[in-house]
Amino acid sequence: MSDESDSNSRSDLTPRSLDYTHLPDQTMYKVSLDDASCVQQGGEDIRTYPVCVTNEFKQLYFEMGPGATIDWHTHTPSFDEVCLCLAGRARYTLAQEDGTEQVIEVQPREFVYLPGGARHTIEAIGDERHEGLVTMPPEPVGRMELLEGAAPYDPDNWPIALWVDRKHDELVRKDAAAVSE
Repeated sequence: MSDESDSNSRSDLTPRSLDYTHLPDQTMYKVSLDDASCVQQGGEDIRTYPVCVTNEFKQLYFEMGPGATIDWHTHTPSFDEVCLCLAGRARYTLAQEDGTEQVIEVQPREFVYLPGGARHTIEAIGDERHEGLVTMPPEPVGRMELLEGAAPYDPDNWPIALWVDRKHDELVRKDAAAVSE
């Protein structure tokens, strides 16, 4: 390494006197799924844990028993999803405009990107439970699933473990059993 790169050592990267006056609350939180509440679908086969919601993103952890299916649903056009397979395997099926379907199978450490407005379904395949982590934007309007006859739910009443309003620098909801600082 050159002398120039040596001058960028870890100690040189230490923040200098940072003025926190105009920054939002700088508290970190840990969420324990073992203590968090979930929403169940299909009996015990599908469990969704609303982990964290902010003004910028929403994150959900979900579990599906072998063979369980999250039925066809469509999100709003601005509602892109990125899904990470943590365990097991899953089949994502996307209904395309021309009437065909695109099918992608995932296993641990693989992601699926679902564009906003995509009509899709998710099926756990194989003999293992599928576990996934989904990141998406928050819901600015009502979910289209409600228009398709899916079981209605109110996102405001979901058991969200941690809900932080960054625009108002406010902790909206914190599940005391599941969230610690």
